[in-house]
Amino acid sequence: MRTLLILLVSVLLYNCGEAKKPASKKETVVTITDDLKSTTIEGEEILLGVINLPQLKLFSSWYATEYNFYKVNPVAISDLKPLLKGITITLLMGTWCEDSQREVSPMMKILETAGYPIESIEIIAVSEDKDTPNGIEKPFDLFNVPTLIFTKDGKEMNRIVEFPIQTLELDMLEILKGNDYKNAYAE
Repeated sequence: MRTLLILLVSVLLYNCGEAKKPASKKETVVTITDDLKSTTIEGEEILLGVINLPQLKLFSSWYATEYNFYKVNPVAISDLKPLLKGITITLLMGTWCEDSQREVSPMMKILETAGYPIESIEIIAVSEDKDTPNGIEKPFDLFNVPTLIFTKDGKEMNRIVEFPIQTLELDMLEILKGNDYKNAYAE
């Protein structure tokens, strides 16, 4: 991770003098503070707590690869677009979790392609015990990660837990249409 960070800083410093950026564009500085980091028993560094997508992208070595690999279903995207209006989305995930590493980037790509304001998604990174130091995950009755929760008018519509039943797009459509969707762990 440190090597990647050093390489990134080196590239940025090298490119700083190359060309002037237009004054109209704002630069966003992404930081990951120590209070968001933790380590697993195996010594792997992970994120914990409320994070944002730029922090996740900066932290993870897998996000861009999975995002670029995933091919969205354009028909499902056009059906999703109007159904996402007025929907609040919460994502609970583990940066240590292979399922999160496989599913989160495609989830974000689908929502972004459908025009959902990605920056409004609340992302909560949890430990291997599926908790956070300040317990912000508790109201969500978390079982497995990733868990993508769709809420409308303050009431949970449904959630995708760990992996989709059909495909991510089709599962999202089932939920947003109000159909009788059951995630992999629903009774």
